[in-house]
Parts: sequence; C-alpha cells; structure tokens
Amino acid sequence: MAKGVVWSSSKLVLSITVLITIGVGLTEGQPEAHFKCTVENATCHGLADYSNPNGTTLRHIQTLFNVKHLPDILGVNNLPINTTGSYSVGPNQAIKVPYPCRCSNQTGLSDRVPVYKIKRGDTLDDIATTVFARLVKYQQIQEANKAKIPDANNITAGDTIWIPLPCSCDEVDGSSVVHYAHVVIAGSTVEGIAQQYGTTQGILLSVNDMTDPKSLQAGQILDVPLKACSSSVRNDSLDSPLLVPNATYVYTANECVKCKCDSNYNASHPNTNQSINGPFALQWNAQRTSSLAT
Repeated sequence: MAKGVVWSSSKLVLSITVLITIGVGLTEGQPEAHFKCTVENATCHGLADYSNPNGTTLRHIQTLFNVKHLPDILGVNNLPINTTGSYSVGPNQAIKVPYPCRCSNQTGLSDRVPVYKIKRGDTLDDIATTVFARLVKYQQIQEANKAKIPDANNITAGDTIWIPLPCSCDEVDGSSVVHYAHVVIAGSTVEGIAQQYGTTQGILLSVNDMTDPKSLQAGQILDVPLKACSSSVRNDSLDSPLLVPNATYVYTANECVKCKCDSNYNASHPNTNQSINGPFALQWNAQRTSSLAT
C-alpha cells in the first residue's frame, strides 16, 4: 500500500489513497530504531548516517536535515573547513549528520528537527525510505505527527512534518559518549563494527538490546557509542553539553573557537588553562569564522 499519495495545484489540494501491491523490501524487514535514553528531558547531540543512491551535495544534506551551519557537518566528518556546500557526495557514500537530541519516555529522538515540507506525489513511505534513507519508518513519522496525520493514507502537499530520528544521551560504562545511528551495510558483523568505531561487541550488544550478534541485519539502525572528548561549560551555554567524537572537530563560542578531539593529544582550555588530559583530549584553536560558509 502506498501511503498518502498527494496531488496539488494552486487552487486545489486533493488527497486520495492509491492501493497497489508491493513486495516486502529491505525497509519492511528491519525493526524500528528505538535508542534507550533513560534521563528524562536530557539533551545532547546525536549523529546519523545519510546516503543517497544517486549522489548529492553537502548543501542538499544541510538543507534536508535543517543543519544551521555547514561547518557542523564538516566537523563530524573531519572534512577541511574550507569545503563548500557544493562538495559532491558520491552515490551511497555515507555522510554523518549532527542534530539535537532529547530524551522522553525512555527513548531519545531528534529534538523537533528535521522538519520536512510534503511535496506533490509524496507518500509517507517514500519520505521514510527514499528521502530520509530508511533512518525512520513511516509509522514513526505518523506517530510523531498524529495531530496532522491521523490517517497514514492521507497527507497534504505543503504541510510540514517532523522527522523523528533516533538518538540517545545515556552514558555507557560510566563515560559520556556520542551516540551514532549507524546504518548497517550488507556483510557487516557486530564485531567488525565494534572494531571500526573503537568499542566492543559486548557494548554494542548491550546498548542495542541484542543477545545474538548473528541477528544483525543489513539496513538495521545500530546505536554505536563513540568515544568523545568533553569539557566543562556552563549548563546555560549554547555549547552545552560539549562532547566531540574522536577525530572530529566542532566550532564553539559563536563559531569562534575550533575544538578538535584527538586521542593522542594533551591540552588545556585557552581561557582557564585547565588541563584536559587523558586518553582523549580537546585541541582548542581560537580563530575568526566570519568568512566560513553557513
């Protein structure tokens, strides 16, 4: 069943249901992604994979996910800061996308972003599987927007809807981490993913409530906790909480200070001279960013 096919014109918006027969595809066989987030109303930043089978640009990704500043995408992918929005992303090339996260009812979801404007011909299933690359299922979109979409078979062109992406703010083994919604590719193993991202198979199984590593499926959204650098900033700061995954960077202090997380670096805060030593540490580099793309 195609969900909510929509036609529109300047004078008329007509929403009808079209019934067709479809096979059970990759997205139908995968469980919905629910990341545990145990501290009510906790906030943090999450990451998710995004890829486009036809290729795209960083600017398109920035717009689709409502990321305010292009350097935020550059940082989590460790791309040069002078990379522009026209940078070409190849077919099926995964790009990490950052977004704010909030915990509610033991689950983490992106904090009211991204917002998507329904286009003529869209269906909820197409929005979930094609536009947002299976990061969410159409049932989750409907549930998050049930006031606007009481019937998944009827959506209206021009309406804006929230796309609820999975995330978490929970510590793992007593350490602050950045939770990364990783899309499992065919041929992957839990152990291989753990090695790739600097964690253990046991942690991945525990965080994702899995008992058998052989149950991993291609297309599954796996919660991968990334080791990160942290720094003490005031709770009312726009940069709070400041967590930077290893081998990435972020701009803070109104885009004036570049903070890079490096597992082999010992540093101190440029203002307080407070030591930030240990297995992971932040490099601070104050610089003007007024000329940077946004």
